[in-house]
Amino acid sequence: MKRKDDDQEDRSCSSASKLDPIPLDLKMATVPTKSHMKKSHQNKLEEDEKEDTNPSKLELDSLPLDLKMAILTRIPAKSLMKLRCVSKMWSSIIRSRGFIDSYYAISSKQSRFIVGLSNAAFNEPEKQLTFLFSFSHEDGEKSSSSSLVPNFEMAVPCSLAGLSHSLASFHGILAVEGKVMCNPNTEQFTTLPVGTIFVGYDPIDDQYKALGFDFDKRCHGNAIGHKVWTLGGGEGMRQIRGDLAPYRPILLPNVCINGVIYYGAHTLSQTKDPVIVCFDVRSEKLSFITAPAVFLQSGMESILIDYKGKLASTVRNSCGGCISSFVFWILEDPKKHEWSRQSCDFPYSLWDYVGNVRICFFGTNKAGEIIIAPMFLSRDVRSFYIFYYNVETKTMRRVRLRGIGSDIEFRRSYGSGIKLCNCHVRIAPQHVESIAFLKDHINLRT
Repeated sequence: MKRKDDDQEDRSCSSASKLDPIPLDLKMATVPTKSHMKKSHQNKLEEDEKEDTNPSKLELDSLPLDLKMAILTRIPAKSLMKLRCVSKMWSSIIRSRGFIDSYYAISSKQSRFIVGLSNAAFNEPEKQLTFLFSFSHEDGEKSSSSSLVPNFEMAVPCSLAGLSHSLASFHGILAVEGKVMCNPNTEQFTTLPVGTIFVGYDPIDDQYKALGFDFDKRCHGNAIGHKVWTLGGGEGMRQIRGDLAPYRPILLPNVCINGVIYYGAHTLSQTKDPVIVCFDVRSEKLSFITAPAVFLQSGMESILIDYKGKLASTVRNSCGGCISSFVFWILEDPKKHEWSRQSCDFPYSLWDYVGNVRICFFGTNKAGEIIIAPMFLSRDVRSFYIFYYNVETKTMRRVRLRGIGSDIEFRRSYGSGIKLCNCHVRIAPQHVESIAFLKDHINLRT
């Protein structure tokens, strides 16, 4: 059965822009939750193969379907986007749920991360861009000091200088500052509903949801209500109610682990106790976890991260503005609110490599090493380093990201200037390549 947008898709394959979403209206492909195609869809692929009589089609078309899929899963994602234009049969395979699932499963074995850089157009919203670059952890994990080459993925129309200070990856889709979601491999993006603060992903029902707040107008900052959007559900915004005591959320980088969004807050009790708010993306229920007092007293000095599937926090110890050590907290038992604590010292000074630039803990790689990096490009043109800290061995290694900080032409090309330090830097520490199409999975209705 032919889809009426096939002709439009074929024309779009050769004209897609780096900065614009691919102009497709795909209705089939979603990020799947099953590892095999349905039999009916497999029959559809075989029918497409029989109908495609293009005399110039590849000899590869004559191979069995399962072998074709096995071959295609080994092709780079962006090359697959071009192969959609070879024939209807290739497009059907690449857009099928089973193939998207298989491709994601293979990609998840690789260790990659995304670096986002914002240009300096803070006073011109229409010119604000965030440039996304991908890197592989693998080369760096083999030595104590190495360098990695950036691969430019795409740019999205927003800045990283927002409330949540975040760049996060959810099942192959990036959320940028609660403003934009994008897939670097398909080069598509879509804007999030106005009022979005945090984004989370439910791996069971395969859903993305956005969370926002209703703030008390009399006392700005106090959350008196919660707003939720199911991205792609067509349900629009809805209010959710809970039994939580009133609180004031801390709009700093949140983290989503196994379908639960975690963010910091203070209760509005007389003691203003620090808590971690838990929002279950699937059930949309809210709860509190008691947090150590030091967690939320220093703003960006304390960051929530995912450590081997557990909620953790890094609380830095500063001396004269320079960080020489940090305390690492791990939530060992969410039901009993039990945390473990250990002190971590840096084996050498980070400031010799980053200059007078604020640093941040951006999460961990697959090996559990904490990723530490500057939050801005330095004023002077110098090499840009990220650091990996191993909590178990108390060792640290550094990796240079080539070109980003030490190349004047790079700074000019991506709008960060030469003597400016307001080029924001954010890192999504564990990114998995996906070929899911945003218009299939995230069709926003506000």
